[in-house]
Parts: sequence; C-alpha cells; structure tokens
Amino acid sequence: MITRKLALDLTLDYPIEIEYKTDKIAFFDIETTGFVADTTYLYLIGCIYIENGLLHMIQWFSEDIKEEALLIKSFFEFIKEYELLIHFNGTGFDIPYLTKKCELLKLDYSFNDIQSLDIYKKISPIKKFLKLNNYKQKTVESFLKVDREDTFSGGELIEVYQSYLGKRHIENLRTLRGHKSANKSTDANSSDKASEADKLLNALLLHNEDDIKGLVRILPILYYCDLFEKPFHILQAGVDKGKFNIRIGYNFSLPIRISFGNDFIYINAYKESALITIDIYDGELKHFYDNYQDYYYLPDEDRAVHKSLAIYVDKDYRVRAKPSNCYTKKQGLFAPQYSPLISPSFKKCHKDKTSFVEIHTDFLLQEDQLTEYIEHLLKHILTSK
Repeated sequence: MITRKLALDLTLDYPIEIEYKTDKIAFFDIETTGFVADTTYLYLIGCIYIENGLLHMIQWFSEDIKEEALLIKSFFEFIKEYELLIHFNGTGFDIPYLTKKCELLKLDYSFNDIQSLDIYKKISPIKKFLKLNNYKQKTVESFLKVDREDTFSGGELIEVYQSYLGKRHIENLRTLRGHKSANKSTDANSSDKASEADKLLNALLLHNEDDIKGLVRILPILYYCDLFEKPFHILQAGVDKGKFNIRIGYNFSLPIRISFGNDFIYINAYKESALITIDIYDGELKHFYDNYQDYYYLPDEDRAVHKSLAIYVDKDYRVRAKPSNCYTKKQGLFAPQYSPLISPSFKKCHKDKTSFVEIHTDFLLQEDQLTEYIEHLLKHILTSK
C-alpha cells in the first residue's frame, strides 16, 4: 500500500467550522473498480483534513487488490480523530460501499460516530435554481469556475487501474530478474524516467486529489442554500412599473449570479443581496368571510354584510350568504401570498388557492410583517414544483 501526504495551499471559502461547530473536519472520496461492493475492488481513498488551522491531504493507494482491508483500516483509524466528514454523494455511494466492504472483510468499522455532510444532498432542494445540466461534482465545479488538472472520469480510471496492476507486475518481475546483461545499460539510461506504471499511478492519484480538492473548492455552493435558510435584512421595498420590488441583504456573498422565477415571482441574487420582483395585481379583489352563516348577501350592491346590519335591509334585497358570495370588495395594489399569512387577504374567486395581500404604506413600513412575507415567498419558491 502507498500512503501519500501533502500540505495544501487551499483555504476554506465557506464558514463550515462555524456552521458545524467543529474544526475536526475531513473531506473524503473513494475510487473503486465498480459500483457493487460484492464484485468490485476498492483501490484508493483520499482525505483532506484540517490540522493546526491548515489543510493537508492524505491518500491510501492499493498496489494489489489484496490490500483492500489494509486500505479500509488505515482510513477508519485516521478519521477517528474527526467529527465531521464531508463528501459528494457519499451517502449514495462511498459510505454504503465502504460499509459493505467492512461487512465482507469482517472489519469492525462504521460511520456511526461521525457527523456527515453530503454536499450533493444538501444542494438537492435548490437544483432547479442553479439550472445546471446535471449535478455531478465536476459540473458544480464548472459552475463555480473551479479548474482541475485531471481529465479522466471515475469510470475511465477502472481501465487505468487494471493497466497499472498489469504493468507494475511486469516491472516487478523485471526488477526481480536483476536486469542482467544487455538490458542493464538500457535500464540505467531510463532509470530517471517515470515508468509506465508510475505514469498510470500518477493519473490515478491526480484524479482522486482533484476530487477531494474539488470538495473543498465547491463549499461556496452552500451559500445558495443559505439564500433560503439564513436571516436577511430588508434594504428596499416599493412598487415600480407594475412590480413589487424587494431587495434583501445577507451577511455572506454569492460568488456567481443566479436568477430564477416561479409564478408571480422572480429572484436575481448575486454577492450580498437578492432582488425579489413580484408581479402585482392592480384592480379589484374580494375579501371572503369564513363565517358566511353570519352574513347576508346584497345582490344589488354585490357585497355581504353582517346579520347585525342586514336586519335593517329589506328582505327583498338580501339573501343568505354562501361561501362564494360572502365578500366585500377592495380596489388597490395586491401581491400574492401562498398561505393564509397576512389578514385581511383577498381573492378573485372563493375557490382560488392563491390569495393576495394589499400593498399599502403600513404594510411596507411594518418590517416584521414584511420580513415574514418574504420568508414565506422564499419557502414557496423552494417547495413548489
């Protein structure tokens, strides 16, 4: 087994230590010859870890398929010192694969005592806002403009590893033979050059190195989750050209601009702020009363009045109210709301699922209520299809 260690010139560009209240953090990724642990082999595990405030990398590489158990043991003994394990879709592949290998090899290790952060799972709820072609790690890296040296995919490396094993075996046989007679001078001349097996080894190590470095470099993708989860402050709110515009500020910075829309709402977010643009309804809407049994409808006036007032109206000009006509009308500017958050609320028809809130001076000046309204919009955008 080969163990490779390096100090890295990398920084954490997301406050992961603050978010998870620990600096005992390790990033990891594995390389295997397939997806099914029962019939394939694990040949490489890489970790980046924090030590004395700096980032370091360690890799364990199997020079022979018989070294799987040693590889796994080295990894689990290493992460005993850590409290948070970060990965990309490790929940879907890396962790179940290693867990199954431990079972097959009768190794008493598990992930039970370490907290896990799966970046892929974390960003899954906001996929539609990022608008990426797919959500592989390399695609996320490309979105964040992260460069890598490696050009292989994990699948392509299976053949590379198999070639490595064959070429290393041949080279070891040549070494055992002592490179006698005519081969001796040739070997001496080529001793400074990397062997074919070494070149393949470097390709395998580089792919894994770029994968785990990529995990560190894509941490800022978590800021896009924070857009929906973290507190914000209102910078500006008002109506302009038929739109209700609200600009909100955050105490973090989005590295890449994103924009997306849903129903009446459009959001443009970049750096420390986001502009929420909401289509407004300018005209007449109805406020429906839930307790329609206590109201009468006045057909000539097209409105409902409480029974305490209806007693003064001639019986020929009033009828018992129904849910569909138990309303009063209001002219104004309105913004949509997707749950019964702010009262009074208004609708076009009683059966409409979307209601509206009137945009007036008091609404704009009541910061707590406006904040609650914005939070509800963000939740709606996040959860709606």
